[in-house]
Formats: sequence, structure tokens, C-alpha cells
Amino acid sequence: MAWVNRVLEVLPQAELRLLEPQLERVDLVRNTILVEEGTNAQHVFLPVNCILSVMTAMRDGSLVESRTIGREGGFGLLHALGARLSFERLEVQVSGEAWRLPIGALEARATESPEVRRELVRHAQATLVQSAQATACNALHAAEQRLCRWLLLTQDRLGADLLPLTQEHLSIMLGVQRTTVTGLASALQAKGLISYSRGKIRILDRPSLERCACECYEAVTRGAERMLADPVSYGA
Repeated sequence: MAWVNRVLEVLPQAELRLLEPQLERVDLVRNTILVEEGTNAQHVFLPVNCILSVMTAMRDGSLVESRTIGREGGFGLLHALGARLSFERLEVQVSGEAWRLPIGALEARATESPEVRRELVRHAQATLVQSAQATACNALHAAEQRLCRWLLLTQDRLGADLLPLTQEHLSIMLGVQRTTVTGLASALQAKGLISYSRGKIRILDRPSLERCACECYEAVTRGAERMLADPVSYGA
């Protein structure tokens, strides 16, 4: 079976056979809240062709995005190894499919298998690379550079030129007002890098978009690649 999700693809085949009866391929719709902050996570979500947004909610109701998750990772990996309480909100940013697995099932396999534990930790570490770099990026780099970074990461995860990103999500991603998003997108469109209309962005000139992005795009992608490099071959 083609799992598409990288976490599942690198698990030992024997372990996958044990997890398979409880793995459910589900359709996730944009803006659906999968886990609310302050609640216990019940499932692990492993994207196939959707994108999940991990956000922190403030007292005034404002939201700040700390990271996004695509087919390279999953949400709930660390919850399966420790506390299940989530201090973040998990929401569907781009509709699509994902594998859903009860956290207890993954916890059981991680308890029994050092190989499973190792892969879960490595993928969780790769996710933390993105969060750490995003913190620095948000503090130091211009909004246009940060927008280019997010667009490149989104395209990487979807493998498509057309990105279904709304103004609302872009404003949360960047931590700016929607009017600022409009101005930034219009500026990139004027330069011929993207086209922007009705909640959809089409990448027209990726090389120029990469030059416009800050160093953080390369830092995130290379950092994750290094963290996941040289996987152990567990056999069939």
C-alpha cells in the first residue's frame, strides 16, 4: 500500500501490519478543528494531501500559527509518547485526506518497539525545527519574506502550483491584518511571482519566490532533512 505520509513509510513493515487495522483514511475539510487547546488529543493525524495548522490561542481570541504539518509528518506523535494534553489548536488549513490513528494504538507500539519510538522522536524533532525557525523568522524578517517562505513550504507539501490559502489563514500564518495580506499578495503578483484571486494563489515563478524568501525556508527544509537523514533499514 502507498501510504504517502513519510512517518508511515519509514516505520518497520512488521509494525505497520500491526497498526494497519486501526489506521483510517479520512477526508478533512478546511477550517475543521481537530483538537482544541486544553483538551486531550485522542488521535494521531498523518496528512496525505491535506495541510494541518497548529495554532496558539490568546485570551482575546487571536490566533498565532506556530507550524504547519503536511505529508512529511504528523500531529500527535509526542502525545503518543507522553502527556496527551494539548496546549495548541489543530485545524485543517487545506482540505484533503489524512490517516487517523487512535493515540493509544501508537502508544502501545511505541512502548513495545524501540524502532517505532525512534522514528516518532525523530519526526517530532523535525517538526520542532520548523517551530524554532518560525519564532526567529517572525521576530526578524519582513512580512513579504515570511509570506514567500510559507508559500514555498505549502507548495512543497501539496506538490502543486495552485494553493488554496484564504486571507484569514494567511493573516494567521504571518501574524498581520488581512489588509496587509492583500497588499503583500498584490506586490508579489505585480512582480509576476504569483497570481492571487478568491482565496487561491498560483505560483508562477518559483525561483524568484525562493530569492524573495528569507533564509528560513532553506533552514527549515535542510534542518528537517538532516534530522531525518540516514534512516535505519528495519527490513520487512
